[in-house]
Amino acid sequence: MSNITPKQLFKAITTQAFKDVDLTLVLSLKGDELRTFTLEQMERLRATYPDGIAALWLSDQFWTADRNLTMIKKPHPWLAFEWEMKDRQELSDLTDDEYRIAEWIVKLALLSHDIYCHEPFDVEQLGDNLQGRFLQTEHYGDSFRYDNKALVDWIRTAKYRRIAAQVCYIMLDEETNWAIRNNQAVQDYYAMDVRRDDCSWDSIDDCETFVNDALDAMQKIEEHYEKGHQKGLNDEEIRVLDALYGFAPHEYFDDDFERVRDICEAANNNLPKAPYIVSELGQQQYSKAVFSDLKKIFEKYDIPFDPSDPTDLTLGYLGAWVYDKYYNV
Repeated sequence: MSNITPKQLFKAITTQAFKDVDLTLVLSLKGDELRTFTLEQMERLRATYPDGIAALWLSDQFWTADRNLTMIKKPHPWLAFEWEMKDRQELSDLTDDEYRIAEWIVKLALLSHDIYCHEPFDVEQLGDNLQGRFLQTEHYGDSFRYDNKALVDWIRTAKYRRIAAQVCYIMLDEETNWAIRNNQAVQDYYAMDVRRDDCSWDSIDDCETFVNDALDAMQKIEEHYEKGHQKGLNDEEIRVLDALYGFAPHEYFDDDFERVRDICEAANNNLPKAPYIVSELGQQQYSKAVFSDLKKIFEKYDIPFDPSDPTDLTLGYLGAWVYDKYYNV
């Protein structure tokens, strides 16, 4: 790669990835028409066997196949650094039209890279009604949460079904990341209920199956929280109840709520007086105190308490909750 000229790279990419494709359209198309053309080309590359290998080949001409934008070789024939094109004068062996097409190729390759690595990207590349939804920081992942119903609708209805499956994969990743931080029972539900490893991503049927399964799972968890809120539970209480059941989602029964609130009260009462300096020793002491009280609560409500039972996930889920509670001051 380091010895190849910009012109040679242009020829290699256009020959291998865009054979029989009229790339001069890039010079005349604008706005939504150009976006449509871009997505059509991405879908075509994703259709190659196995698992959209041509799309991976394209991004591999620029970056390594990991989530970081690490250039495949420095210096790169086209790129100045990370993802920016070199100035026009630095690529003098390309014509003006070739340079403009090369700029478009880099953008398509960047989208291909993000899709392959399941890295959140700017959703405006998918449609005008999909503006980014940045919260505390400009993190594209905020746009891939399941509550972004415009994106969910796009996943369900877009004609680019292989791209839709990858966008859905990113969404499931973001929901799983939320669950890792907030409710491990939900994390395990996603891991067990949605099969990812068996999919051939070039297969329309496999993509449709994944999309349906993933969206159905995320919808069930959203409904699970909505039902809990309707019962008067907050997110922490829902997490504790899920831990007691050892799984999510599940039905809600009023008889469970008193024990849940006793458990939450015990965890709150044992917290050091805020503000406090966190430490591993402090966390261990806090956890020991909480679980001493939890054992009494379990006995009060006749809840099984057997730390030696490897099939009982309750203690592990509660342990993660207690750990998070101490550190999230």
